[in-house]
Amino acid sequence: MTEAVAPWRRPTCRRRLSPSSGVIKFMKAFTRLMRIKPLALLLAAGVSTGALADAKGSEEIVQFTPHDRLFSVAFSGDFGEAVGEAGLLLQTTDGGKTWRHEISPPTQASLFSVAISGARSVAVGQQGLILVRDGRKQWRKIEAVTDQRLLRVSMNKAGVAVAVGAFGTLLKSSDYGETWSELKPDWATLYQSEETSDFAAVRDEPTLYVVKVFDDGSIVIGGEYGQLNRSTDGGNTWTSVFRAAAAKAGSTPPTVFGMNFRADGTGYATGQEGLIIMTPDQGQSWKQLVSGSQASLFDIDSTGDGHVFAIGMRSCLFSTDAGKTWQRLKALDVGLNWYSGLGHSDSADGNSVIAVGHSGRVLRLAAAGN
Repeated sequence: MTEAVAPWRRPTCRRRLSPSSGVIKFMKAFTRLMRIKPLALLLAAGVSTGALADAKGSEEIVQFTPHDRLFSVAFSGDFGEAVGEAGLLLQTTDGGKTWRHEISPPTQASLFSVAISGARSVAVGQQGLILVRDGRKQWRKIEAVTDQRLLRVSMNKAGVAVAVGAFGTLLKSSDYGETWSELKPDWATLYQSEETSDFAAVRDEPTLYVVKVFDDGSIVIGGEYGQLNRSTDGGNTWTSVFRAAAAKAGSTPPTVFGMNFRADGTGYATGQEGLIIMTPDQGQSWKQLVSGSQASLFDIDSTGDGHVFAIGMRSCLFSTDAGKTWQRLKALDVGLNWYSGLGHSDSADGNSVIAVGHSGRVLRLAAAGN
């Protein structure tokens, strides 16, 4: 069967796992349909209900079964998409208020990330899987150029897309994801430092969890060993722009799991051990913020009015002053379960974001009530 592993769990080997048989795929889909909650059945018709809300303004918008997972969410204007395990695909056209379940996905493999540029969407996932679609039409598969897990994708307005993943997998497209080529940085040289010797990068190559392609063509990537790298020449050469410190001598620096930028170039990234860092200049320089947390934080999102949200394993933090101070968000079940994707639409108010995660859940998290 295809691997069903949360994207933040590092692959343990390079062996390609064989896909499920047609019978297994059918039985999995049938069982999932039988277990689906009434709310999810309504989603197939484009209907969503606020199934659960708290007194502080946060609400559950969507929930599937305990066996389902959503890993990533992205918005372009008020159009948004969320992707997850076993080809789970949702879309919204009203800024996340309601969601439609796409009940005939072109894959039963897990999708870990989605990016939107204009009318074009690109999603990536297991075994080098890449899906694209135009104008909100049906998704279609693109010929794979790797069998490695792809964990994050980013695409700019000109159609330059970069996907990153397991064991240093780094792919680039210049035609909105239609064709791809592989980039091969010198990982050993790039990652060699006093804190992290080059042996790890030589042996495994760093698994990459985050990527951003800016409209000027510059790229920021990162993940394992707490390092972010930047390229200004389309990925031909790279410079290290941030390295997280290890908690103690001889230990491995925290992995960077999530990263998001605003249109003004302000960005935040987050990861293990409560790591939160911030850049004001499209990733050219970074500074570490004091989060007061040791949680594994899988994604982060910010709004122009100073609100920042970070979410992960049984933890959600928020700031109302651009990251200078942080508080725990006490909303719904974010302190009990995991969520791995954050985003917001253009019409969203500044103090709320959309979160996706376990059980195929979509939440609207509000900071105003805390």
